[in-house]
Amino acid sequence: MGDASIDEAVRHDFETVDHKIAEAEFFLQRMAGIGFDTFTFNCYFSAYLCASRTATLALQRFRHLPGFDEWYAPHRLPLKADKLAKLFLDLRNAHIHGGPYPVTRSVSHQGRTRFGLDRSINISGSEQDDVVSICRNHFILLLEIVYDCYVQLGIHIDPQQRYTREHYATLGKTIDDAEVEIWGWIRTSPIEDGLSEDDRWDELRGHVGECTINHLFYSYLGTPTPQPLMPEEFADFDYSPEDKGWTHVPAGFASIEAYQEVHGRRTKGKDNNEGT
Repeated sequence: MGDASIDEAVRHDFETVDHKIAEAEFFLQRMAGIGFDTFTFNCYFSAYLCASRTATLALQRFRHLPGFDEWYAPHRLPLKADKLAKLFLDLRNAHIHGGPYPVTRSVSHQGRTRFGLDRSINISGSEQDDVVSICRNHFILLLEIVYDCYVQLGIHIDPQQRYTREHYATLGKTIDDAEVEIWGWIRTSPIEDGLSEDDRWDELRGHVGECTINHLFYSYLGTPTPQPLMPEEFADFDYSPEDKGWTHVPAGFASIEAYQEVHGRRTKGKDNNEGT
């Protein structure tokens, strides 16, 4: 079966981008906890280079979305000019074409091993001596771009942002139209049970997808994707980030708090969890 046939057979939605980002972070976590084994570290670094590149390629598969080109253009130019992004692209291209492993050095101190890039690679000394740190900075750069996509184009890629009273009102539609779109008919049982329109929206969103990497957004950037407004009667039952599974210790740190001491709060402005 050729690539085109595989591409047509496998479902391709924005969850693909989520999975590629999560895959890159998986290998980043493995690098951060590898111990003293340079060969195994290089294997995970190789995998990180490929996964992080496929994340951006997967993102660009959504050029058909309304407003995508206008949104992506301001990201693409700085990304091409960014020294760290260019370094990783060059490392990935050299490696997949048969180049040697780029990590050639390691230093152990007080039970912690830091792995360094080969001296021939042009990067500042402090970064060159800690591959996990530069990978983490690179990962944060990619994560911020994908997060901004969720913020700016959320109604096209995130069912939790799409299926809201507010969004459907801009289309001149109602919950009835949304239910027909999802199930093919208007569900009468919630109406007969006395559910309000807000309750019906909330129940509908429980049957559609959602962003699967909010644990990465929340832990590395300090905020999840924009969340739909909850019915007032549910306010007393609002789940915490821990309850929602959003807490996740960033690679190379013992806690989220330790990470924030170094990186601070990456996103600008207030949390985007107040509805769309």
